[in-house]
Amino acid sequence: MGDRACVVFFDRTRVSPTVYLHWHGNAVPLLLADLKDRMQGRFSDASYAAARFVGICHDSIDGNLSLGISSNDFSHADLRNKDRMETESPGNAGIIAVDTSDFTWKAYGGYLADFDRRQP
Repeated sequence: MGDRACVVFFDRTRVSPTVYLHWHGNAVPLLLADLKDRMQGRFSDASYAAARFVGICHDSIDGNLSLGISSNDFSHADLRNKDRMETESPGNAGIIAVDTSDFTWKAYGGYLADFDRRQP
């Protein structure tokens, strides 16, 4: 149960650990918009983007549950492989790969795969 999402950030050379949200999958687009604003002047840095995203989530989620970080073995090619990414999806909102060069993102295996990025 929940509204789960896994979020992974990447730049030209690195893929971040996975950030897990248990109840806030529907908030991911707004959290990523906030992150993009916060990262102005420091695009293309997956490790800093992941850390700042965790900070934003931490500030938004009360208590000591529903936010986690785990290692993964994703390659850059995996992040573009729909079958591989859908296999890793927790369901619900899905797994989201964020390109830190411009903070565009693509979701797999969940309802955010159909998200209209024109929405606020």
